[in-house]
Amino acid sequence: MRKGLSHSRRSTRPLVAALAVTISATFAVAGAGASDAAPVVNPQAGKVVAHSGFNVKRDGFSFENWGANDALHRRGLTIEGMRAVFGDEVCARIVLGICSPTTVAELVQEEFNESMTGGHCYGMAALAGLYNTKRLSQFPLALPGQSVYSMPASGPLDELIARMFITQGFPPTDLAASEVSVPQALSKLRTAWSRNDNYILAIYTDDEKSAGHAINPIALRDLGDGKRGIVVYDNNFPGTEKMVVVDPAADTWYYSTATNPSEPTMLFQGSQKNKMMLVPLSKVLARHQDPDLRTDDTVVVVSDTNGSARGAGDVDWDARVTDLSGNPIPGVEQHILLNNDNTARFTVPAGKKFRIVVDGVDAGRTADITATALSAGGAVAVGDLEVPAGATSALDIDPVRHAIRVTSSAPTTAEFEVATEDSLRSVSTETSQLAIGPGSSVSVGATSPVGVTVQTEGRAQKFRVAVERSDTIADRSAVTQTPVTLRPGAKLEVPVDLWTGWTPLTATVRAGGSTTAVPLTVR
Repeated sequence: MRKGLSHSRRSTRPLVAALAVTISATFAVAGAGASDAAPVVNPQAGKVVAHSGFNVKRDGFSFENWGANDALHRRGLTIEGMRAVFGDEVCARIVLGICSPTTVAELVQEEFNESMTGGHCYGMAALAGLYNTKRLSQFPLALPGQSVYSMPASGPLDELIARMFITQGFPPTDLAASEVSVPQALSKLRTAWSRNDNYILAIYTDDEKSAGHAINPIALRDLGDGKRGIVVYDNNFPGTEKMVVVDPAADTWYYSTATNPSEPTMLFQGSQKNKMMLVPLSKVLARHQDPDLRTDDTVVVVSDTNGSARGAGDVDWDARVTDLSGNPIPGVEQHILLNNDNTARFTVPAGKKFRIVVDGVDAGRTADITATALSAGGAVAVGDLEVPAGATSALDIDPVRHAIRVTSSAPTTAEFEVATEDSLRSVSTETSQLAIGPGSSVSVGATSPVGVTVQTEGRAQKFRVAVERSDTIADRSAVTQTPVTLRPGAKLEVPVDLWTGWTPLTATVRAGGSTTAVPLTVR
């Protein structure tokens, strides 16, 4: 989260997948499978029977997919990138063409940058496809006559890839994505290539659709014996063709690959339950629905920031959405983002209170969970919530009041943020780490008539608070200079709805019948 209050760990992760599927509100996350029996396919096998015109050493990127920012990749999703996707609604004001974001937009930006620490495969596949089909000009990142492969990694290119990445989670792109049988995939690819069009291809490891990858289909090969090969540009392997082997008659497929013979083979196996998915490029550049302005449902993004660059060593964990009594909620949908950050996006019918349960962590491992719930008028988020093996954490969310209550069966900590907006201003309130554990809980939300409350049950807390306000005039912030102390059962009230940003801001601790003023320094 922002303002220097957080101390989140960061680690690179591989690229998991995304597909919108209606579920009974259960999500299992696992790393891509390794199998000694998985053959490494020769992408030159058989005879070419159709080609898109895509050349991996001309139209693909010369650098491989990456996770967290590093010395080569220094920029992620920016507010201007969000503005390009969602429109001016993400801006509190626009001065001389420069967008100053709302606090809600900043929170969404942060959540998606968190999710991309696991990989940018969807963004890379989308951008490579758009360049190849001439839907998007390579200028000025590449001059006329230069290839995509000649483009070095740069801040502007990184940001453009990140911009493409976020389109997968929102209409119209997510609504246009479709599961297809093998015969349908082959037919659709041939038809698209005949008109210089293409798709992003998403594949999953197994029937559970627990992990997967976004790649570019570039050619078809006849492998004999009724088999076909879909040659692909895999952004994990720059300058190298790979192949998905398909059996149209059986409606099955597999994709296996490894960086070199010394590494485990990664096996993806398809069936009638685990179909491939095609995402049309035509929707990626469209205006997408602003997530914090939706009124039809609540959008929830849950991620784990632990893991490794290519899937080996990923932490397995489970997340499920229920009502507050633990029962399924009709109409909940799951959308797994195309990266391997173990990220899921749920949609919950508007106004429904619900619970996210996180458990099932691998023995000896710890998941580092972030979760953001976006609903009409704002968002509430929890970050750096560590869930060790054998533990269960529950996040009870009230989307109308942008509130969350977190409990855990094991000692842990978490930080919180609430952001709300109206036509005049947006305001966010963020805490540093608060302790949670057996017999204790933390509740944070816009539950006060005048702003945000923080309440602790079962144990005392010491933490800092930061507030930010953005409107058509300026951005202002206020912070506590010393930690706030809350005894068990006490509540902190921060009157952010009354704060203009120019006057002092004073919060109040209420414990029993007593009150204590907590000044925040405006800066």
